[in-house]
Amino acid sequence: MTYLGLDIGGSKSRYEWWPSGVVDGGVAEPVHPAVDDDLAAKLAGVLNGIADSAPEAAVVAMAGVDAQAKQTLREQLPDHGVQYPLAIVEDTVAAAAAAGLRDEPGVLLWSGTGSFAIARGADGQLRRTGGRGFAFSDEGSGYDIVRKAVVAVLHAIDKRGRETVMTDALTKAFDAGTPQRLGGVVQKLRPREVASRLPVVLEAYEQEDWTAADVLQNAMFQLTQLGIAAWKNVGGKPEPGVRVAFGGGVLEHNEIIRDGLERTLQASFGGELQLAPLPSNAAAVAAARLASDWHSGDAVAKEWVERVTL
Repeated sequence: MTYLGLDIGGSKSRYEWWPSGVVDGGVAEPVHPAVDDDLAAKLAGVLNGIADSAPEAAVVAMAGVDAQAKQTLREQLPDHGVQYPLAIVEDTVAAAAAAGLRDEPGVLLWSGTGSFAIARGADGQLRRTGGRGFAFSDEGSGYDIVRKAVVAVLHAIDKRGRETVMTDALTKAFDAGTPQRLGGVVQKLRPREVASRLPVVLEAYEQEDWTAADVLQNAMFQLTQLGIAAWKNVGGKPEPGVRVAFGGGVLEHNEIIRDGLERTLQASFGGELQLAPLPSNAAAVAAARLASDWHSGDAVAKEWVERVTL
């Protein structure tokens, strides 16, 4: 028997199978709850395109779906050919499972298009901090880093901040024509499109641009504060030895940010931590394992799939 896990991120969807390695996983077309009109049809198309034969059960991890949306999807998906047992969870639930928080206390820090932190206390309690929407939260995410770099450029051209090589680089990257038009162009884009320009900020940092360095340092600080807040919310104390997992495209693919974050974390927790990077497919694998355990009646999996909200 095989079980399917689908992790729908801001820029791509990944799928994996459980038991791992029985069938190859891969990348599927993204699904965006906020912009896809017929979400059930779009999600069903992705699911039906993945599997030659139906899995025993599946768990789909998706951002931006509330309880009502989950219920609607469960009701509509069978009409689009998805006849097997399927549960929809928040993407943060799959990420927490991937970080091993089902099994032991610790903290997960996530930075991709968006950001959040999740902690599990000694009593099994789970708490999330951050990830409340790109307009008001998601500090230290790819979107947030680029947004703050754009702000720095706009301050520079208005003589409210120091000059930066990012002025020309971001103007060109966003095809804004002139720096003065940069803000108007960027604010019309989706968060994932903004986040995709993160390499411009990293290149400026490598050119020893002080403004880019400030933007990146602020991101590391904000992510660290998310982790500390989550850990305190489950009764933990910032001290050496805490297990901290981290994932998301920003941390997985950018050594500059990852290494800086590790140093900031260790300074804030007062010493060495148990640092555990997650591979890009970890949340999808965790979702597939949740599907297997949930379908078999495992009590913890049923709790996470059916009742945990982060």
